[in-house]
Amino acid sequence: MRHDDTVLSARMRSLVRLARPTAHEVRGALNALAMHLELLAGCLDADEAAIRDRRARHLGALKEQCARIQHLTDAFLALATLPDAPADADTADTVAGAIEAVRPLASTRHVQLEATPVASARCAGAGLERWRQRLLDAMLEAVAAADSGSAVHVEAAPGGQGIRVRSASGHSADVPLPSEEDGPDA
Repeated sequence: MRHDDTVLSARMRSLVRLARPTAHEVRGALNALAMHLELLAGCLDADEAAIRDRRARHLGALKEQCARIQHLTDAFLALATLPDAPADADTADTVAGAIEAVRPLASTRHVQLEATPVASARCAGAGLERWRQRLLDAMLEAVAAADSGSAVHVEAAPGGQGIRVRSASGHSADVPLPSEEDGPDA
């Protein structure tokens, strides 16, 4: 398999993992929009003071749900259009970039994405893009499985040879750092 095919395949898996929680969140936002529109329509028969109060409350909720859908769309697009990893990169910068790419989804799910500083080290080789995809996958899975109001932690794995993605429930996944031997099919 060519490197480009491997990268595309890894990205497709990440987008598939993102699609389910995103669809669930969008469905919830659309249901809330429909409910508030229905309630707003019911305000038309009330007296003027009640109409103003209800209208303000429902319009605020409608705007909130629209912002929620916009956030989800932005999160999906940010991950879908993430540029290829460079031929060599700093691990700390790569981890920070992956966290920022996942942060909008975490925010819409009301999950705190917390990061402990990761030691800066130069990584190079064909496996760098694949490593970043594994890291993104681990973060997406943790955020999708996290309960609203909980946190997902991204930190150096013990021994400093990888990155650990840990949920508040204690589940963790270690993503070993890439090595020079990591090829596109590793």
